[in-house]
Amino acid sequence: MLKSTDFDVSAIADNTLMTDPISLYERLLAVKPEGLSRNAWIARAGVNRNFFTDVRKRGNASHEIIEKMLDAIGVTWAEFEAGAQAPSREVQPASVRAPYMAFRGQERPRDIPILGTAQCADLHLADNGEAVDIEAMELDQDDVVDYVRRPLTLDGRQDVYAIYYRGVSMAPRYEPGELGYVDPRRPPATGDYVVAQLRRPDAVEGERIFTVIAKRLVRQTANFYEFEQFNPPLTFKLPREQVAHLHRIYPWDELVSF
Repeated sequence: MLKSTDFDVSAIADNTLMTDPISLYERLLAVKPEGLSRNAWIARAGVNRNFFTDVRKRGNASHEIIEKMLDAIGVTWAEFEAGAQAPSREVQPASVRAPYMAFRGQERPRDIPILGTAQCADLHLADNGEAVDIEAMELDQDDVVDYVRRPLTLDGRQDVYAIYYRGVSMAPRYEPGELGYVDPRRPPATGDYVVAQLRRPDAVEGERIFTVIAKRLVRQTANFYEFEQFNPPLTFKLPREQVAHLHRIYPWDELVSF
């Protein structure tokens, strides 16, 4: 028996479906935008990577998770019930749809890679003698989950990449599932939002990147970087030698030239 929080496909069935039921999995694929992979949709919605596998096996999912999936592609619940497919365009969370509108109506290529990100365990640091937990994430530079539209301001830049934010440490500035364009070339300045790739010794490789953090750069000296996160609010320092790469996140007004 389905729990009250589960999605029951019969709840949206019309007369045809009552005799020839359509699975929830098929319903979801019916509204998926063309050109958007299932993995990219999952990453955009910020749900479990096994979501589609679980739906196919169980035939149901919680109302909350379905709404996350629909919101990630700009489809309302009514449109989902009607089987209306999302427009075949780059759809972002509500908090970044206004900047996105600047891309509409332009024949811009979708060729900037979105690198795979995932949540991971918090980074435990001893800062000023106190132990603090810093929200971190995994970044797989060899895993391109999708491609995003190139704004005019990034023409000719082949080194730029994009990520989906994970976790809530930078909310409300950046919400989980939002897209960010990242510049690996221009050195970040104080006040910039950055992606810091952290390294540590490795017995086999000598050293390796073990995690990344997306934070605001508060201060930088010859010896350390100081970062800020918003949720929970705190600042912390990392030795420069621990930071392998520090990449600047583009602000939206710079991308769309408001």
